[in-house]
Amino acid sequence: MLFNSFTYLVFLPIVVLLYWLLPARFRTTLLLVASYVFYMNWMPAYGLLILALTLVNYALGIAIDRHREKGKTLLTVGLVFNLGCLCFFKYANFLADSVVQSVNSITHMTGTQSLTLQSPALKILLPLGISFFTFEFIHYITDVYRGHKPVKNIRDFALFAAFFPSQIAGPIKRFQDFIHQLEEKIIFKAQNFSDGLFLIFQGLFKKIVLGDNLGAIVSTGFINIEKLGTVDAWIAVAGFTFQIFFDFAGYTDIGRGSALLFGYKVPENFNLPFLAANLTEFWRRWHMSLSTWLRDYLFIPLGGSRGSAWKVRRNVLITMILGGLWHGAAWHYVIWGAFHGAGLVLSKEWQDLVTRHPVLARLRPHPLWHGTGVALTVFFLFLAGILFRADGLPQAFAIAQKMFILSPSNLVIESFLGSSLPLSLSLYWLFLITKAVLERSTNKYAMSILNWWLQSAPAQTVAYISIAIVILGFAPMKVAPFIYFQF
Repeated sequence: MLFNSFTYLVFLPIVVLLYWLLPARFRTTLLLVASYVFYMNWMPAYGLLILALTLVNYALGIAIDRHREKGKTLLTVGLVFNLGCLCFFKYANFLADSVVQSVNSITHMTGTQSLTLQSPALKILLPLGISFFTFEFIHYITDVYRGHKPVKNIRDFALFAAFFPSQIAGPIKRFQDFIHQLEEKIIFKAQNFSDGLFLIFQGLFKKIVLGDNLGAIVSTGFINIEKLGTVDAWIAVAGFTFQIFFDFAGYTDIGRGSALLFGYKVPENFNLPFLAANLTEFWRRWHMSLSTWLRDYLFIPLGGSRGSAWKVRRNVLITMILGGLWHGAAWHYVIWGAFHGAGLVLSKEWQDLVTRHPVLARLRPHPLWHGTGVALTVFFLFLAGILFRADGLPQAFAIAQKMFILSPSNLVIESFLGSSLPLSLSLYWLFLITKAVLERSTNKYAMSILNWWLQSAPAQTVAYISIAIVILGFAPMKVAPFIYFQF
């Protein structure tokens, strides 16, 4: 079931209505059942997989807490089990293909082509959100091993794992925060409901009007690389960088908004990432639930920032390479992770140099310095985006070549100008600017407008109906899945 589907737009109001009509003691059970219905709508059999993962990790958490002397062994068993499931479903074909290609390369070099192997085609369908489920379970058993109390109520733990607003593509929740909310008495708050609706409509606009329409432009570029001119290539590459932001940020907004309708809060995932002045700052603003997970459960256990400068660089590179592999079972994702890792190392070295150098340190507060940093960071993200979007390295090199070798063509330019994007992007930036001015202004008139909006149900109703009309008017003909569903 997709957040941007008609099915979800029927499913969500029904569940919300039942939730608030039922007595409080039945609400957790309703959410749990609804979460499994949501997931099994895609493939019923994989509901059993999530149930099995839930039961095993629940039992592991209890066992680690009760048998502290065997905690390390039990944690190791849990890590092997969870990572084993992830590797089987997500990486089995990738590993098999890599082994076969390596063997064939060796036989080719040694002149024994008669021993060429055929890659086995394992018919394994990747369960939606398996990477996000796995990371939440690993976080849970690791934190219990570190001394946190396990969840004793199996229904509560099952809901933590399956909660449908964050089920398929995160944000990656921390069980302490989620269970704390479960233990509190949830009461209906009009502000939560209003904020939730705002986030849902904002997310749908980002995903459908901006992300999906950008996706059509990007596909035009990446499918017709040989026909691209220089400007075409730049638009296609920049378009993908913003497509994946609008797509994923839109998903997160809809998920967070849906959770608020039930009185729950899940973590934010984005904080104006394209205003980051360096790559380190970017990863503090982009996909924050993943970046903090990688920091807490991979980078720090590897040694973090402790030890020699070489070891710190090594830890950064390993973390980002594995983070790249987490995104997808292909070598271009591994290289994308390594590219980001190298960028983070260089960014840290540059910041350390600036701190040590008196002249550079004095220039740092200047707005031009910050603006240059933002521009260079976005340029780096464009290059990294090629690796992420391309089907493989040959295609990535081909489109990068088009960006830097001058050649005329209007293929993508015409597609962009002929689409709804110039108008919809302008509307979005106007909305962002207006929102920022109203929220930061101390002017009484501006504050009265903001308060009127927050308190006026008729105004919000008219606004949401208008946004719904805009979304339907600008929506592409075909419903597109969320990009991060494949991870």
